[in-house]
Amino acid sequence: MSAASPLLVVENLEAGYGPINVLHRLSLTVHSGEIVTMIGANGAGKTTTLNTICGLVKARAGRIVFNGHDLTTVPPHHIVRLGLTQSPEGRKIFPRLTVRENLEMGAYTRTDPEGVEADIQKWYKMFPILEKRQSQLGGLLSGGEQQMLAIARALMARPKLLLLDEPSLGLAPQVVVQIFAVIRDLNQQGVSVLLVEQNARMALKIAHRGYVLETGRIICTDRAEVLLHDPRIRQAYLGE
Repeated sequence: MSAASPLLVVENLEAGYGPINVLHRLSLTVHSGEIVTMIGANGAGKTTTLNTICGLVKARAGRIVFNGHDLTTVPPHHIVRLGLTQSPEGRKIFPRLTVRENLEMGAYTRTDPEGVEADIQKWYKMFPILEKRQSQLGGLLSGGEQQMLAIARALMARPKLLLLDEPSLGLAPQVVVQIFAVIRDLNQQGVSVLLVEQNARMALKIAHRGYVLETGRIICTDRAEVLLHDPRIRQAYLGE
């Protein structure tokens, strides 16, 4: 992990929907090479945080700086070009496009067809089932296969930082283990990760640091190992 300036800095962020503020002066950082996880109950503001970082929800106050660029008023497609992508909650793959077409859509900001093809082959190696299913419509894949496709599609933009929203949601336990192994592998290949995950135990086991959100506020942050063994965190979020 880098001791230099953080890759992502979120300062005093406020955002919401209609008259409702969901995030309240929320601040966090992600350094290059880190996996940072956000845990919290449903409705705590985790997905809103990710969507505001990647420009899908407009920040009402505060600042978002990624790799030296102020993102606060930058449109989402420009944010992707800067090297920040999201694999969203619910996967949101294109059901009527093939697996390969979904991957090509992930590279829509790129202008290097040879590099795009090389990356498709690279992610086929990491997710062999996608190569087997490459001509199949996305909507016909299993939940686990769709999650792999959503992650691979996000990686097609060659991000420096990958936002992952609930990658284990609705998946069988053995598939969850596989997805988390992939996240760790990606991180070892140099992709920094900001992870939102209901399975707090699994998230804290692979993360370097964690933030705990409650009603749109950060109430606790520490090294993941410390949070994993904190009795209050274990009781509130690990079901112990």
